[in-house]
Amino acid sequence: MEEHLDFLAQINLFMDMKKEDIRSMLQCLDAKRNAYKKGEILFMAGDEVPGVGVVLKGNIQIVQDDVLGNQTIIGQLAPGELFAEAIICAGVMQSPVTVTAMTDCEVLFLQLKRLVTTCSSACGFHSRLIENMLRILAAKNIYMNKKNRLLSQRSIHEKLRRFFMDHIEESGSYHFTVELSRNQLADYLCVDRSALSRELSKMREMGMIQFNKNDFKVINL
Repeated sequence: MEEHLDFLAQINLFMDMKKEDIRSMLQCLDAKRNAYKKGEILFMAGDEVPGVGVVLKGNIQIVQDDVLGNQTIIGQLAPGELFAEAIICAGVMQSPVTVTAMTDCEVLFLQLKRLVTTCSSACGFHSRLIENMLRILAAKNIYMNKKNRLLSQRSIHEKLRRFFMDHIEESGSYHFTVELSRNQLADYLCVDRSALSRELSKMREMGMIQFNKNDFKVINL
């Protein structure tokens, strides 16, 4: 773990903590590092969650399937981002989502369920970790509210319009790259792939957007 301490000191979970404190916390939280190949499943819906995951290298994707087999992309995570923290903190035994490696990746799993119990080591930075986790959970809640607002739009046109507006707000630019394939974007918006492509082409013909593969420029929404 030693080679990752500088990296971990920069992520939100360990914010305002010294490297020696992080080293102690990793022992306290029984940290385990796993490597995965592209396309490998970290855990499936219905599996027991191995812990709160921290992406060290590569990218992962989180998806949820309904009873009819329809797939919805919950999110795609890059190095430094966390996943399964809400599942663990809620005490849920089985995962409601499937997590897959989009690229070769490394993930650090932490037993953060120990956060809600008394720390046997009585470490002074235990409360700092709890405070950081609360901030992360609050930020994820805001993100999910934004996602729900997007999915509540009635038409594909309005979903895309909302999607582009959110990207403009996040990037601060009208020109950005969408890190999703067309199939993935369709799953993310919960729409048909062909209908999505038709709507994108229509918006381009109307002079609302320009795009080349995943490179988009918003002209006038």
